[in-house]
Amino acid sequence: MSESTVRARVVKATVSPETKQIHKDDFEGLYGTDILTPPYNLTELRLMGEYSSILQQCIDAYKTNIVGFGVESEYKLDINSDEVEKGVKEQAEKENTRLGEFIRYLNLDESPELILGYVLEDREKTGNGYIEIIRDGVGLPVGIEYVDAQYMRVCKKTEPVQVEYIILEYGVEKKVIRSKRFRRYVQMIDQEKVYFKEYGDPRIMNLKTGKFDENTPENLRATEVYHFKIGSDTYGKPRWLGNLISLYGARKAEELNLMYFTNGRHIPAAITVSNGQLDDASYQALQGYMDDLSGTDNAHKFLLLEVQGMATETATNGEEKITPAKVEIKSLAEVLQQDALFLEYDENTRQKIRSSFRLPPLYTGEAQEFSRATADTARKVTEEQVFQPERKTLARILNTLFLEPLEFSYVKLSIKGADFHDPVEIAKVLGPFIQAKAVAPNDLRPLLGQVLGRKVEFLPEEYDLPMQVMQSQSDVSDGLHGIFKSENQQESLIDLLKDMRDVLESMRS
Repeated sequence: MSESTVRARVVKATVSPETKQIHKDDFEGLYGTDILTPPYNLTELRLMGEYSSILQQCIDAYKTNIVGFGVESEYKLDINSDEVEKGVKEQAEKENTRLGEFIRYLNLDESPELILGYVLEDREKTGNGYIEIIRDGVGLPVGIEYVDAQYMRVCKKTEPVQVEYIILEYGVEKKVIRSKRFRRYVQMIDQEKVYFKEYGDPRIMNLKTGKFDENTPENLRATEVYHFKIGSDTYGKPRWLGNLISLYGARKAEELNLMYFTNGRHIPAAITVSNGQLDDASYQALQGYMDDLSGTDNAHKFLLLEVQGMATETATNGEEKITPAKVEIKSLAEVLQQDALFLEYDENTRQKIRSSFRLPPLYTGEAQEFSRATADTARKVTEEQVFQPERKTLARILNTLFLEPLEFSYVKLSIKGADFHDPVEIAKVLGPFIQAKAVAPNDLRPLLGQVLGRKVEFLPEEYDLPMQVMQSQSDVSDGLHGIFKSENQQESLIDLLKDMRDVLESMRS
C-alpha cells in the first residue's frame, strides 16, 4: 500500500515597517521613596499626536478656540455708570492699565497665549500641564514659563503648614489662617534633577535636594509650579485614553496599507505541487523573490518554478519512470479583508477621538457634509458646551494665581472667545426698529464699521436720540422758524416788543 506525503512551508517577505522605538522612563528606579509613579508612560502619550491622523487636529482645535483669541484685562464693574464714584473709577482705570502691562510682559520671549497653548497641548496629550511662576524681589508674581510635562513627576504631600488667605465677608476683607499640605514636583533631564514647590507654598526649598531649609542661598531656592491636570487623581489622564487601542489599531491599519502599496504587486497565493517537490535551490529562489518585492525596480519580474518529478516505478532495464509534476498557483486574495474595511475602521476611530473631545468634524477640517445652518449650530453648541466652560475655568485659575497677590480689586483677567456676531443677520433684526424710527443713528455706527471693515466715528451728541424724537424736535423748530419767517407776524412781534418796552420804562420811572 503506497502512502503520499504532504508538506507545507510558508514563504513570506521579511520586510516590516513597524516601529522599533522604546519609550524609556528616566525616573525608573527612583519611584517609591518620594516620587510617585505615573499610571502611563508620559513620553509615549506625548508622542501619540505624531502617530495618529486625528489626535493633533483635535488638540489644535482646543488650543485655538480656548486661548488663541487672546488674554486681556476686563473691568469687574461698569465704570461708565453714574453710580460709580469718581475715585473708584480712577482707581479702576489705573488697575486696568497696570494689568494690561502685566499681561503683555507675562513672558518676555513669547506671548502668554503661546505659553498657555503649550500647556494646553501637554494637558490634552498626557493629562498634565505645568507652568512655572516667577516672582520678583519682593515676592510678587511677575511672569510664567512653560514646563515640558514629559519630564515632570509629582512627589508625595509634605507636612501641613499654616497659610494666610484674604477673603471677603459682607464685602469687607478678612484674613483667615488655614492648614494646607503642599506637594513638591521634580524635573529630570539628562539625569539632572531639579525640584519645584507647589504654587503658594510659603517655605524656602532647596532646588537641588528638595528639602525645606531657611538657610538656602538665593540662587538655589526653588521656584513654584502650577499643575494643570484632567481629573482629580495625582496625575491627570488624557480625555482620549479610552480610545488608545483604537489609535494603535488605526496606526497598524495604515502600516498595513503602506506595506500593500510598497509591495503592491504581491497577491497572497497558495502554490500546490502534485507528483513533485521543490528542491532547496527553488525554495531559496522563491524566498528571494518575496524579499525583493518592494520598489519600482522590481515591479515587472516573473517567477519561474522548477519542480522535480517523483519516480513512481522502475522499468525492466533499471530506469525509473518519472511522473510529470503538476504545479498550480491559487490566489488567496478573496480571504483577506478588503481595503474599504480598513477605511471604515479608520473613520470609526476618527469619530471616537472627536467624540472624546466633543468636537464636530467642522473643527478638524472635515466639513464636506455641513451646510451653513448645521455649521452655525455646531459652532454654537461646541462654544457653549466645550470652549466657553474651558475658558472660564482657565481664567478663574489665572485670576486666583495673580489677582490677590497683585492686589487688583476692580479688574480681572479675561480670555477672549470667537465672535459669532453676523452683521448681516443683525441688520435683518434691526430692520423693523429702523423703519419704526426707534433707533438712534449713533447706535448703528459700530455695526456700520463692521460691515465696512474700518473704524467709523460717532456723530455729534444730538444724534444719540432715536429718529422719532429727532423728527419731533425738528418739526417744532420748523414751526418756530415759520413764525419768524412770516412778514406780517414779524411786524406784529416787533410791535409787541415795543409795547412791552414802553410798559417796562413806565414802571421804572
